[in-house]
Amino acid sequence: MKTKIYWSPVFGSEDNIDWNIIYKKPEHLHKRLIKNIDKTINKNDNLIFCPAVKNLTNNIFVLKAPLESSYEVKGQDMIHKSKDYIGTKKPHSNNFKDNHLFILNISYIFFTEENINMTLTSPYFSNSPHLKFGSIVPGKFNISKWFRNFDLEINLWTNIKEFTLKEDEDLAYVHFDSDKEIELIRFNMNNELFKIMRACSTSPTWERFVPFIKRYKRFKESLMNKKVIKEIKNNIV
Repeated sequence: MKTKIYWSPVFGSEDNIDWNIIYKKPEHLHKRLIKNIDKTINKNDNLIFCPAVKNLTNNIFVLKAPLESSYEVKGQDMIHKSKDYIGTKKPHSNNFKDNHLFILNISYIFFTEENINMTLTSPYFSNSPHLKFGSIVPGKFNISKWFRNFDLEINLWTNIKEFTLKEDEDLAYVHFDSDKEIELIRFNMNNELFKIMRACSTSPTWERFVPFIKRYKRFKESLMNKKVIKEIKNNIV
Protein backbone atom coordinates (compact mmCIF):
# COMPACT_ATOMS: atom_id res chain seq x y z
CA MET A 1 0.00 0.00 0.00
CA LYS A 2 1.25 3.45 -0.90
CA THR A 3 0.21 6.89 0.25
CA LYS A 4 -0.29 9.23 -2.69
CA ILE A 5 0.89 12.75 -1.98
CA TYR A 6 0.31 15.37 -4.65
CA TRP A 7 2.74 18.26 -5.01
CA SER A 8 3.29 21.32 -7.14
CA PRO A 9 5.50 24.38 -7.37
CA VAL A 10 3.73 27.62 -6.52
CA PHE A 11 4.46 30.93 -8.24
CA GLY A 12 2.55 33.97 -9.42
CA SER A 13 1.63 34.64 -13.03
CA GLU A 14 2.33 38.37 -13.02
CA ASP A 15 5.40 38.12 -15.26
CA ASN A 16 3.91 35.48 -17.59
CA ILE A 17 6.70 32.97 -16.91
CA ASP A 18 6.14 29.30 -16.10
CA TRP A 19 8.69 28.62 -13.34
CA ASN A 20 8.00 24.86 -13.25
CA ILE A 21 11.26 24.56 -15.17
CA ILE A 22 13.38 25.18 -12.05
CA TYR A 23 11.57 22.69 -9.79
CA LYS A 24 12.91 19.13 -9.70
CA LYS A 25 11.03 16.27 -8.09
CA PRO A 26 11.96 16.10 -4.38
CA GLU A 27 14.55 13.37 -3.74
CA HIS A 28 13.84 10.42 -1.45
CA LEU A 29 16.36 10.65 1.41
CA HIS A 30 16.53 6.99 2.46
CA LYS A 31 17.15 5.79 -1.11
CA ARG A 32 20.03 8.26 -1.38
CA LEU A 33 21.53 7.10 1.91
CA ILE A 34 21.30 3.45 0.83
CA LYS A 35 23.38 4.22 -2.29
CA ASN A 36 26.17 5.68 -0.14
CA ILE A 37 26.47 3.09 2.62
CA ASP A 38 29.72 1.29 3.34
CA LYS A 39 28.93 -2.21 2.03
CA THR A 40 31.77 -3.74 4.08
CA ILE A 41 29.81 -3.06 7.27
CA ASN A 42 27.38 -5.71 8.49
CA LYS A 43 23.79 -4.62 7.87
CA ASN A 44 22.95 -5.18 11.54
CA ASP A 45 25.59 -2.60 12.50
CA ASN A 46 24.53 0.04 9.96
CA LEU A 47 22.53 2.92 11.43
CA ILE A 48 20.68 3.41 8.14
CA PHE A 49 18.89 0.11 8.74
CA CYS A 50 18.08 0.86 12.37
CA PRO A 51 14.24 0.90 12.55
CA ALA A 52 14.21 4.28 14.31
CA VAL A 53 16.35 5.87 11.58
CA LYS A 54 14.78 4.03 8.65
CA ASN A 55 11.20 4.80 9.73
CA LEU A 56 12.10 8.49 9.75
CA THR A 57 14.28 8.82 6.64
CA ASN A 58 11.98 6.58 4.56
CA ASN A 59 9.37 9.34 4.56
CA ILE A 60 11.68 12.32 4.12
CA PHE A 61 12.09 14.08 0.78
CA VAL A 62 14.80 16.61 -0.04
CA LEU A 63 14.20 20.03 -1.60
CA LYS A 64 17.21 21.38 -3.51
CA ALA A 65 18.46 24.79 -4.58
CA PRO A 66 17.77 25.28 -8.30
CA LEU A 67 20.42 27.95 -8.91
CA GLU A 68 23.75 29.04 -7.49
CA SER A 69 23.08 32.28 -5.65
CA SER A 70 24.88 34.67 -3.33
CA TYR A 71 23.64 37.71 -1.41
CA GLU A 72 24.66 40.31 1.14
CA VAL A 73 22.53 41.96 3.80
CA LYS A 74 22.04 45.71 3.40
CA GLY A 75 19.68 47.12 6.00
CA GLN A 76 16.51 45.06 5.70
CA ASP A 77 17.24 43.86 2.16
CA MET A 78 19.09 40.94 0.58
CA ILE A 79 21.16 42.23 -2.35
CA HIS A 80 22.27 39.61 -4.86
CA LYS A 81 25.99 39.45 -5.68
CA SER A 82 25.90 36.59 -8.19
CA LYS A 83 24.99 36.98 -11.85
CA ASP A 84 22.29 34.31 -11.58
CA TYR A 85 20.25 34.06 -8.40
CA ILE A 86 16.96 33.11 -6.77
CA GLY A 87 14.84 36.14 -5.96
CA THR A 88 14.15 37.03 -2.33
CA LYS A 89 11.57 38.98 -0.34
CA LYS A 90 11.15 40.24 3.20
CA PRO A 91 8.09 38.66 4.90
CA HIS A 92 8.13 40.50 8.21
CA SER A 93 10.43 41.96 10.83
CA ASN A 94 13.43 40.03 12.12
CA ASN A 95 12.36 37.93 15.11
CA PHE A 96 15.68 37.48 16.92
CA LYS A 97 18.25 40.04 17.97
CA ASP A 98 20.96 40.56 15.32
CA ASN A 99 19.43 37.85 13.09
CA HIS A 100 18.07 38.46 9.58
CA LEU A 101 14.97 36.78 8.11
CA PHE A 102 14.19 36.53 4.40
CA ILE A 103 12.32 34.30 1.97
CA LEU A 104 13.77 32.62 -1.10
CA ASN A 105 11.28 32.82 -3.97
CA ILE A 106 10.80 29.05 -4.06
CA SER A 107 7.45 27.75 -2.91
CA TYR A 108 5.81 24.29 -2.76
CA ILE A 109 2.40 22.85 -1.96
CA PHE A 110 1.53 19.27 -0.94
CA PHE A 111 -1.87 17.62 -0.52
CA THR A 112 -3.23 14.15 0.17
CA GLU A 113 -6.53 12.39 0.81
CA GLU A 114 -5.07 10.65 3.87
CA ASN A 115 -4.72 12.13 7.34
CA ILE A 116 -1.03 13.14 7.28
CA ASN A 117 1.04 15.81 8.96
CA MET A 118 3.94 17.31 7.01
CA THR A 119 6.96 18.79 8.78
CA LEU A 120 9.47 21.14 7.15
CA THR A 121 13.00 21.19 8.64
CA SER A 122 16.56 22.11 7.79
CA PRO A 123 18.55 19.32 6.02
CA TYR A 124 20.15 17.83 9.15
CA PHE A 125 21.53 14.74 7.37
CA SER A 126 23.20 16.79 4.61
CA ASN A 127 26.48 18.67 4.47
CA SER A 128 24.86 21.74 2.94
CA PRO A 129 27.22 24.73 2.66
CA HIS A 130 24.45 27.26 3.35
CA LEU A 131 24.06 25.97 6.93
CA LYS A 132 27.08 27.98 8.02
CA PHE A 133 25.08 31.14 7.25
CA GLY A 134 21.60 30.15 8.47
CA SER A 135 18.80 27.61 8.05
CA ILE A 136 15.18 27.04 7.10
CA VAL A 137 12.49 28.13 9.54
CA PRO A 138 10.66 24.87 10.41
CA GLY A 139 6.91 24.28 10.41
CA LYS A 140 4.22 21.61 10.57
CA PHE A 141 0.60 21.22 9.45
CA ASN A 142 -1.86 18.62 8.14
CA ILE A 143 -1.76 18.39 4.34
CA SER A 144 -5.14 16.66 4.03
CA LYS A 145 -6.99 19.28 6.08
CA TRP A 146 -5.44 22.50 4.80
CA PHE A 147 -4.39 23.62 1.33
CA ARG A 148 -1.61 26.12 1.68
CA ASN A 149 1.82 26.54 0.21
CA PHE A 150 4.98 27.01 2.21
CA ASP A 151 7.86 29.32 1.39
CA LEU A 152 11.50 28.62 2.15
CA GLU A 153 12.17 31.21 4.82
CA ILE A 154 15.77 31.52 6.01
CA ASN A 155 16.92 32.76 9.39
CA LEU A 156 20.54 33.89 9.31
CA TRP A 157 22.69 33.21 12.36
CA THR A 158 23.58 36.06 14.71
CA ASN A 159 25.49 38.89 12.99
CA ILE A 160 25.74 37.04 9.65
CA LYS A 161 25.56 39.50 6.75
CA GLU A 162 25.82 37.19 3.74
CA PHE A 163 24.23 34.06 2.31
CA THR A 164 25.38 31.67 -0.42
CA LEU A 165 23.81 28.67 -2.14
CA LYS A 166 25.36 26.13 -4.47
CA GLU A 167 23.26 24.71 -7.29
CA ASP A 168 21.56 21.44 -6.23
CA GLU A 169 22.61 21.65 -2.59
CA ASP A 170 20.02 20.42 -0.09
CA LEU A 171 17.88 23.29 1.17
CA ALA A 172 15.24 21.58 3.30
CA TYR A 173 13.58 18.29 4.24
CA VAL A 174 9.86 17.57 4.12
CA HIS A 175 8.79 14.71 6.36
CA PHE A 176 5.43 12.96 5.97
CA ASP A 177 4.10 11.30 9.10
CA SER A 178 2.93 8.01 7.59
CA ASP A 179 3.67 4.30 8.06
CA LYS A 180 3.16 3.66 4.36
CA GLU A 181 5.48 4.14 1.41
CA ILE A 182 5.08 7.61 -0.09
CA GLU A 183 4.35 8.12 -3.78
CA LEU A 184 4.83 11.71 -4.93
CA ILE A 185 2.61 12.82 -7.81
CA ARG A 186 3.13 16.17 -9.49
CA PHE A 187 0.22 18.37 -10.56
CA ASN A 188 -0.20 21.79 -12.13
CA MET A 189 -1.74 24.59 -10.10
CA ASN A 190 -4.71 26.06 -11.93
CA ASN A 191 -6.72 29.20 -11.18
CA GLU A 192 -9.26 27.42 -8.96
CA LEU A 193 -6.56 25.76 -6.86
CA PHE A 194 -4.61 29.00 -6.62
CA LYS A 195 -7.66 30.87 -5.26
CA ILE A 196 -8.32 28.19 -2.62
CA MET A 197 -4.64 28.20 -1.65
CA ARG A 198 -4.74 31.98 -1.24
CA ALA A 199 -7.78 31.75 1.01
CA CYS A 200 -5.89 29.30 3.25
CA SER A 201 -2.52 31.07 3.20
CA THR A 202 -4.04 34.48 3.97
CA SER A 203 -6.37 33.17 6.69
CA PRO A 204 -4.45 34.95 9.50
CA THR A 205 -5.55 38.25 7.94
CA TRP A 206 -9.27 37.46 7.92
CA GLU A 207 -9.46 35.18 10.98
CA ARG A 208 -6.72 36.09 13.40
CA PHE A 209 -5.24 33.98 16.22
CA VAL A 210 -7.25 30.86 15.38
CA PRO A 211 -5.78 27.40 16.09
CA PHE A 212 -5.26 24.99 13.20
CA ILE A 213 -7.97 22.64 14.47
CA LYS A 214 -10.60 25.32 13.80
CA ARG A 215 -9.16 26.06 10.36
CA TYR A 216 -9.19 22.34 9.54
CA LYS A 217 -12.84 22.08 10.63
CA ARG A 218 -13.85 25.03 8.42
CA PHE A 219 -11.95 23.55 5.46
CA LYS A 220 -13.74 20.18 5.76
CA GLU A 221 -17.21 21.56 6.47
CA SER A 222 -17.02 23.78 3.37
CA LEU A 223 -16.06 20.68 1.29
CA MET A 224 -12.86 22.38 0.16
CA ASN A 225 -10.97 19.09 0.62
CA LYS A 226 -13.19 17.42 -1.99
CA LYS A 227 -12.97 20.35 -4.37
CA VAL A 228 -9.18 20.49 -4.07
CA ILE A 229 -8.62 16.79 -4.73
CA LYS A 230 -10.98 16.85 -7.72
CA GLU A 231 -9.11 19.77 -9.28
CA ILE A 232 -5.72 18.16 -8.54
CA LYS A 233 -6.67 14.87 -10.20
CA ASN A 234 -7.76 16.80 -13.29
CA ASN A 235 -4.33 18.48 -13.45
CA ILE A 236 -1.84 15.63 -12.97
CA VAL A 237 1.40 16.11 -14.89
